[in-house]
Amino acid sequence: MKEVLIKEYNNLKKTTLESKIGDYVFKLNFINNCTLEILGEKEGKFNVQFINQDNGKIVYETTITNNMWTKCTKQYFINYLVKVKDVNSGKLVYEHLYNAKGKKVYIHFASKAIGDTLAWFPYAEEFRKKHNCDLIVSTFYNEWFEENYPNIKFIKPGTEVFDLYAMYEVGWHYNENNTINYETNPSDFRKYSLQECSADVLGIDYNELKPNLTFTNNGSTIDGKYVVIAPHGSAHAKYWNHPGGWQSVIDYLNNKGYKVVMITKEPLGDEWHDSKLGGTLTGVIDKTGDYSLAERANDMMNAEFFIGIGSGLSWLNWALNKKTILISGFSAPFSEFKDCERIFTPDLNTCNSCYNKEKLDPGDWEWCPKNKNTEKQFECTKSIHPELIIKAIERVKNS
Repeated sequence: MKEVLIKEYNNLKKTTLESKIGDYVFKLNFINNCTLEILGEKEGKFNVQFINQDNGKIVYETTITNNMWTKCTKQYFINYLVKVKDVNSGKLVYEHLYNAKGKKVYIHFASKAIGDTLAWFPYAEEFRKKHNCDLIVSTFYNEWFEENYPNIKFIKPGTEVFDLYAMYEVGWHYNENNTINYETNPSDFRKYSLQECSADVLGIDYNELKPNLTFTNNGSTIDGKYVVIAPHGSAHAKYWNHPGGWQSVIDYLNNKGYKVVMITKEPLGDEWHDSKLGGTLTGVIDKTGDYSLAERANDMMNAEFFIGIGSGLSWLNWALNKKTILISGFSAPFSEFKDCERIFTPDLNTCNSCYNKEKLDPGDWEWCPKNKNTEKQFECTKSIHPELIIKAIERVKNS
C-alpha cells in the first residue's frame, strides 16, 4: 500500500499556473497544497497571503523574496484566494482566485477497504459537479463505478497524471504519535460518520449519499425467501460478541420460514473463525469463502434483508439500497450510515465507542483499549441481547 502511494506522488507531473507580471513570474499550483513560486532577476520582497474565500480568514501568510517559493501545509480543499503585495510599494502585484472550471483535478482514495471506498466515493462526483472540472479519480476498485460515472476519468493508483490544477487525497491520516494529522484532515474524523471524512476533505456539504454501483442482478441462486448474514470482521472488537447470539437469531429466522445465507470470506467450519461466533453455526446455507464481490452483491440484491456488523459487506448492502440491520458497540451510532436498523449497546454506562476515541491497532486482533484481558473485554456487544436483533427483524419485515 505504502509503495503504491509513493509511486502515486512520484508520477504526478506538475503543470503550474504561470503568470508574468512586470519583472516577475508567478507560478502557482494546488497539488496537495497551495504552492507559490516567484521568479525574477530584479530584487524584490513580497508579502504572500493564502486566504480562505469562504470566510475571509488568512490560512497562511509569509514574506519571501524573488526566486523563492512558499506553500501552505494544508492538503485538503480550501477555496483559496492568493494575494501577493510588493512590500516596498504596498501594491498588489498578483492575485488568483481558485477556479477549477474546465481544469484537471485529481482525487485519490487512499484506502483499500471496501467500506471506506463505498462511503467516500460519492463526494468525488459531487466535487466534479460543484466545480465543473475535468475530474480524474483513482480507487482500488474502479470497476465498481466506472460505467455509471461517464464524466469521471478513472485511473489505477500509481498511474502517471499530467497537467493538474489541483489534487486531493481522501483518507484517515495520523501522525506518528497517533494524533490526528490536521494538515491532511480538517477535523477529527472519528467524531462524525465515515462518509463525512470525504465530504470534509473535498469541501462538500455533507448529506448521506449512496454510490451508483455497476453490480447487476442476475437472479436469485437460492430457492425461496432468505436472509443474508455477515458475522465476521477485520477485528474482534467489531464482532457481535454476545454468547450464542448469532445462533439464536438464525434459529428464529428459520422458524419464521427464512433460509439464512452466510456470505463472509472467513470460512464456516474453520475452528478458529467459528470460535469467534460461539461455535460452528447451524441452520445456514454456507456461501463462505472466496466469492467475488459481484456474487456477494447478487445474493444481497435478492435477499429479504441483511444482518451484519461494521464491515465492508454491510456498507455494500447499504450501497445497493437494500434493508440493513447493523450490530455494533465499538463504534458510535453515527459512525456508519443512517439508512439502516442500527443495534447499539443498550446501556450507555457500558463501555462503548472505542473506535471514536482511540486509533484502532489492526495488528492486535484482541484490541480493546480499555478492557483487554478483563472480564469486561468487548462488553459493548456482549451486552446486546438477541431479542434486540429479533425486534429489529420484525421492524424491517414490516417496513
